[in-house]
Amino acid sequence: MMKGVFRVLVSLLATLMALTVHAANWPTQTVRVVVPTPAGSSVDVVARIVAEQLGGRLGQTVIVENKGGAGGTIGADAVVKSRDGHTFFLAYNGPVTVAPAMFPKLPYNPQRDLVPVILAVTQPNVLAVRSDLKVDSLKALIALAKSRPGKIDYASVGNGSLSHLAMEMLKMKSDTFLLHIPFNGGPAASLALGRGDVQVLFSALSNVQPLVRDGKVKLIAVSNAKRSAALPDLPTVAEQGFAGFDATTWNGFMAPAGTPSDVVQRLNKEIGEILASPDVQKKLLVAGAETAGGSPEQFATLLKAETASWAAVIERTGIKPD
Repeated sequence: MMKGVFRVLVSLLATLMALTVHAANWPTQTVRVVVPTPAGSSVDVVARIVAEQLGGRLGQTVIVENKGGAGGTIGADAVVKSRDGHTFFLAYNGPVTVAPAMFPKLPYNPQRDLVPVILAVTQPNVLAVRSDLKVDSLKALIALAKSRPGKIDYASVGNGSLSHLAMEMLKMKSDTFLLHIPFNGGPAASLALGRGDVQVLFSALSNVQPLVRDGKVKLIAVSNAKRSAALPDLPTVAEQGFAGFDATTWNGFMAPAGTPSDVVQRLNKEIGEILASPDVQKKLLVAGAETAGGSPEQFATLLKAETASWAAVIERTGIKPD
């Protein structure tokens, strides 16, 4: 009995010593940043802008790996199950603060299995409509939807995504009905909007910017609590009659639970300095993202508050996973 306990203690001590050495010498191999959305998506763009600078700072190659699907939970689960000490996650709302209330059998617990590193950016979720849809304001869209209940459809970047939840919250507050058509990621949803397959989309700005430039799509609102620096003339949903409306998209770096705190702090410092670079800020703003930053603790506070907030919305709207 005592020999068994001794062996366990020796094993634990060896693990702790390995973690200490690991943290002191880290990184010792290629660093992977898992993005839970398709290539070309708004999250992917942010990951690649940061990764381009991060490799040189860490002295190792940093690669971006796309693992989309299931509302971002496939990518999140892959990071949680990683055991190499060099795999990290560029998260967004869906798999971290929305999924716990959306999926009753989620294979991971975000608050237990993932560690916040740094909030990277916030992105305005914009309400985009086809240019040939004869509306030029949120008020006009709501009036049209009320006059044609169930005849106006909207795309989302996935069932249970912030794109989906934002529109469902707007439908609830405005007492309107639009038909939901989910797609797998921002590029696919935006393509459908541009082709005219759907008429409305709540999406990160970067997904629809090319369509706006081509004149296929127009923007009528931003879902953030305040106007975006990228679109200072675009009014918020709140300004257009829905006080308190806020559906801000964020992207933040996270690590698997058990990652040494030294590694978390190193990543926080390096990524924070990258985000403070004027050149990086300009690139991100062009892509529709505003840099954030801050400590792991500040990011953790945001995650806790938002998890509770979206759980309440999901309960009220009755949204279910596919």
